Amino acid sequence: MYSAETWTIRTVDQKHLGSFEMWRLRRIEKIGWTGRVRNKEVLQRVKKARNVLHTINRRKANYIGHILRKNCFKRHATEGKIKEMSEVTGRRGRRRKQLLDNFKRQDTGN
Repeated sequence: MYSAETWTIRTVDQKHLGSFEMWRLRRIEKIGWTGRVRNKEVLQRVKKARNVLHTINRRKANYIGHILRKNCFKRHATEGKIKEMSEVTGRRGRRRKQLLDNFKRQDTGN
């Protein structure tokens, strides 16, 4: 989770992180991959809840708050106020997800 607050997490990435977390919990409990144990039961055995995505979202909120409080280059870049660097012409496909776009999507619950 090194520098996870700067990641742009897609829905596919959320699935992968969730499955990786469950895989790690199963390894801790020494449950084989052929063992037919449901995820709820694994979480009850470990006495934990899923928290990887929650931790990443909390770190992201703290990082964005830290950036937006300062008057620096990162803030202007994050808000898209730097026109020369934010507008790159000639790229194909749809526009890349920015840090604030990803954060707003998670706040609305989509």
